[in-house]
Amino acid sequence: MENPTKSFAEELTSSNGFSRRVFVQGLGFISIGLLMGTFGGCEKIIEDIKNRPIRRRLRIGSPEVDADIAIYRDAVKAMKDLPGSNPVSWTAQAAIHGTGCCFNFCEHGTDHFFDWHRAYLLFFERICQKLTGKPKFGLPYWNWNQNGAINPAFLDPSSVLFLARSDTDMTGASFVSTAELDPIMADTNFFTFRQQLEGTPHNLVHGNVGGTMGTGGSALDPVFWTHHCMIDYCWAKWNIDLGNNNTNDPAWVNHVNSHFVDQDGNPASMAAGLTTILPLVSYQYESSAIGSNPAVVAIKDFKKLEKRLKEGANIRFEVKQRVRLADKAAVSIARPMSRETKLSSADFTSIINADASKEKVFVAIDFAQLPASSDFAVRVFVNLPKADSNTPTSDPHYAGSFGFFGTTEPSDNTGHKHQPQFLVNVTDTLQRLKRSGELKDGTPLSVQLVPAAFNGQFEKADTELQLEKIDIISTPVIVNPPSE
Repeated sequence: MENPTKSFAEELTSSNGFSRRVFVQGLGFISIGLLMGTFGGCEKIIEDIKNRPIRRRLRIGSPEVDADIAIYRDAVKAMKDLPGSNPVSWTAQAAIHGTGCCFNFCEHGTDHFFDWHRAYLLFFERICQKLTGKPKFGLPYWNWNQNGAINPAFLDPSSVLFLARSDTDMTGASFVSTAELDPIMADTNFFTFRQQLEGTPHNLVHGNVGGTMGTGGSALDPVFWTHHCMIDYCWAKWNIDLGNNNTNDPAWVNHVNSHFVDQDGNPASMAAGLTTILPLVSYQYESSAIGSNPAVVAIKDFKKLEKRLKEGANIRFEVKQRVRLADKAAVSIARPMSRETKLSSADFTSIINADASKEKVFVAIDFAQLPASSDFAVRVFVNLPKADSNTPTSDPHYAGSFGFFGTTEPSDNTGHKHQPQFLVNVTDTLQRLKRSGELKDGTPLSVQLVPAAFNGQFEKADTELQLEKIDIISTPVIVNPPSE
């Protein structure tokens, strides 16, 4: 190895070494076993992987978590003490993601939402390790499904972890509930899973916490990094514990995420395909439950798991059927929107009688631009024209929700344009209504979009959503091989 003082994980993900040593264009991944045989130091490599940093679930009463929070606090202070011109300073790191007005280089609303943020987190974690002299430090994650309240360490006004926020407790919020997360985590298609996880818990936690967290400059809030660690953990759990595969589409695998800096302040980048094995070689998550998916004790067969994650699968976002519900329109957030399909008998029968084991039915909603404010969720109901913001999410017609993140697009070509596109899985709702007799062959099928303010009152009640289109689509279920 070029630098014998670097750990295997550092060498593997260095700005100069990772893609050259682990991934070769056209050849794909080179196995960890080959790395061991090629570069030597097998025992040290195994030891580095075994003892890689642990990212623990934030909670009260754990000495290990308290120690991680203390290190994180020291790292944030050290970064804030640096001048903004320093690439590893707090403001410089946050600016990679975005500023108060808009997003910069972050991938939102694209198929690289997961991999861009995973690389961003890793390089940030390495900076924290370097500044504190704690090479085994792992960023803690905020499991808002299990612990809805923000950890008290972030609520102390005298702490560098404090920032003014609109809401510090997601307990009871439907968008982080087991009922809403279970169907998302059960989706076996990489592309539809990503879109739902981003649009619902990711966006809505950002918006609900509010303040800086609800803006392009959200990475200025120390809670941001714990929230995105949770999003990354959701992806890792979906891959590792639940046995789902990422796509092996070369266009996705070879996509290079850039504009990062390493722990020494040098420019860094990482290919999307490389990020899939980071939880195996660069860090590990302390397992915890997400919805009905329990914590898992340990990885059973590292080599088989490594092979599966590296190979991925031939997964695409394939639309089997599409029915247009609405075209371009201005929609006021002050009142619900309802649209009814005009389906042929054959189309209707195909949708409501879809076999959930073979295909999923989604409402796909596209907007032309971000709204002027994002202090609300949009709840989706099926066949309930009278639904409003007071209709409970426990209503059998409720299908799910989504939220906007940010309000302003970049004013030039240096930033990534946010694409407000959302998927809500209505498969279970259709089946539920069919079982109850409310949905029969020939019954009109309608969808309601109901904006609901986080704090009971819209910041800008006259906000209009520029709707691009609403479709009902069906997609084949991806059948993954049994998990190892």
